[in-house]
Amino acid sequence: MAAFDRLRSRLQRAAPATSGRLTAAEFLLSGAAAGLVGWVGTQIIAWSNHTSGALLATALWVVLVGGFVGLTVFHAPESVRFSDAMLAWGTINTAAMVLTVGGLLGVVPESLAYWHAWVAALAVGYCWTGGVLEGAGQPARGRGYLGAGVLGLCLLAVGAVSFSLVAPTGYLALAALHAGPMLLDVRTGLPAVYRTAVVGIAVAFVLVIGVIVA
Repeated sequence: MAAFDRLRSRLQRAAPATSGRLTAAEFLLSGAAAGLVGWVGTQIIAWSNHTSGALLATALWVVLVGGFVGLTVFHAPESVRFSDAMLAWGTINTAAMVLTVGGLLGVVPESLAYWHAWVAALAVGYCWTGGVLEGAGQPARGRGYLGAGVLGLCLLAVGAVSFSLVAPTGYLALAALHAGPMLLDVRTGLPAVYRTAVVGIAVAFVLVIGVIVA
């Protein structure tokens, strides 16, 4: 998109040539793995009630995101690493991280900084990705990601209405929402509606378990 053309041009001039070691599918699987490790790790830290839990979780994500950015720049396919979708994700995640830092500094409410911001980031990011793929002539894949984005908006609405319902396993729900769409895109040929249903069931399952156990 035109909004990213100047940034993309600068990044392409500054970045080294990609090794191309990762295929597009392997790149998506790497993103799914980072999401699973990050959000499951965050949930474990939250359950531990450690006094520095928020800082530990943020440090975990700094390491994961740093590693993923390096993987993207040095090894992702050229068609992927500075694509409109990746630049949009970078912008969205940066905005969410600003809110997280605000939470660490005590100027943004914790639930907004550590949970709502990231649900919103996933929802907007997947809707954007779906739109990009639709525009690129890949409607089946695009609708799968659009479905995930809509699920993210639904999860955000539930958390906004009653955060107590999502609090016990909220980060596990994020793990399912983050990794599920990419895993299904790479590993299955399911139509978009079934992909959305699978991710929705996974998210609902972990939330119900949290409510029951809590």
